[in-house]
Amino acid sequence: MKVDGKIGIGQAIMMIMLTVGISNHVTVIPLLLSKAGRDSWLGVLLTAVPFAVWACLLSLISRRLNRQSLQSWVTRHSSKFVSYLLLTPIIFALYLMALVSLIDTQTWTTVNYLPYTPEWVTALALIIFCVIAAHGGIAPLGITSGILLPVVAILGFFVAFGNIPKKDYSLLLPLFQHGVTPMLHGMVYVGGGFVELFILLLLQHHVRAPLRLTHYLIMVFIIVVLTISPLTGAIAEFGPIESTRQRFPAFEQWRLLTIGKDIENMEFFAIYQWLSGSFIRISLCFLLICELLQIHSASRRWLLLIILGGSLIAVTSLPFSDMAFVSFLSKVYYPLFLIVIVIVTLLLAGVALRRSTRQEDTGHES
Repeated sequence: MKVDGKIGIGQAIMMIMLTVGISNHVTVIPLLLSKAGRDSWLGVLLTAVPFAVWACLLSLISRRLNRQSLQSWVTRHSSKFVSYLLLTPIIFALYLMALVSLIDTQTWTTVNYLPYTPEWVTALALIIFCVIAAHGGIAPLGITSGILLPVVAILGFFVAFGNIPKKDYSLLLPLFQHGVTPMLHGMVYVGGGFVELFILLLLQHHVRAPLRLTHYLIMVFIIVVLTISPLTGAIAEFGPIESTRQRFPAFEQWRLLTIGKDIENMEFFAIYQWLSGSFIRISLCFLLICELLQIHSASRRWLLLIILGGSLIAVTSLPFSDMAFVSFLSKVYYPLFLIVIVIVTLLLAGVALRRSTRQEDTGHES
């Protein structure tokens, strides 16, 4: 194994699978079901088409970056104002990604298996590990993802295939009983989850080999599968009405799983899956924020990470209900996240194309 502070393409993909997978498994699915019901699975498939086109834009930008970090490339090829205009919303988006993941993890932990433990204690325990991991750098985080993901994937196949006798896929039909509008609204949440693939663009300078269009399209396929599999499973197992009432449909599928007549209550496996995804997601967001802010010294990095972690715990300790949080996700977070990331991507593509045109003109003149 090379010791050069970089990660392989496989490690980058596994890191993205854990980061985006936990969001699309946990946060997106209940919103999508509550809005689109049984039509939600078709919304995922339809959203994959423009999402694939958007991934091609990411690939174009990645080629123009030429293994440079996004921050240094934007600073070099645009004005200071444009640099702030592009990087500030990315930093804010990364912070919100970490915050939403921590709140969801905190809520799920309290509701399901630690009801008498103060929520700030569980948040503090997770944040401590995330701060240490983010300070350690991208290479240890990539290695950790390579260790965690195989078990997460095996457990995912275990619950998916183990519950097949309890699934009735005829419940996925008929479609559009309430028209096409609910599905279109649900596609906003799907798109808000899908565009988190943008993180791969922020990671590309850490990867030993250049990322090609093939890698981005592979990730599109993986993210679609990570979303549609538990989504269709929830509808097939609980029905289109009951699944819309569940706060964490993916976790509820573990409650149905049994081995024979004597082994049941295996939902504790979901704890490993959930914490693995949340740990990598929050740690990676912290790490990327430090990079975009150009924090290089160890002491300043520790300080910023502690401030980030402390602020997340402070926000999660505010007195707001879970209903208010879900309303924030559906009405503000995902629509805004989708719009911001798409606009930033288009602006970056514009800078990349303008730079390419200038290089061609210079070459013709010479």
